[in-house]
Amino acid sequence: MPNREYPYYFMKLGTLYYVYHLYKNVKKKEVSGYEFTNDKSLAFPVDEVSAKQLADECGGHIVMKNATFNDYISQGERWSHFIDSKRKNIWKIYIIN
Repeated sequence: MPNREYPYYFMKLGTLYYVYHLYKNVKKKEVSGYEFTNDKSLAFPVDEVSAKQLADECGGHIVMKNATFNDYISQGERWSHFIDSKRKNIWKIYIIN
């Protein structure tokens, strides 16, 4: 079934799409860093539960996309190449708890 479509999700904040996050402890406070891009083709594809969790943390919303398995793999490869590059066009948002 090479043409069968499956759902996957993006987390969107305004016109920006989630690409990466990290957690740090700074002066006994947890700091969450989130990176976003305005290029949907570079967004990180996630499962529905992860997308909802990210949207709750950042105040964004989830976007569902149906695509073939090969399309999903291509999305992940574009994201991976983007992360490995110099990360141009990334917006960073930090949340301090």
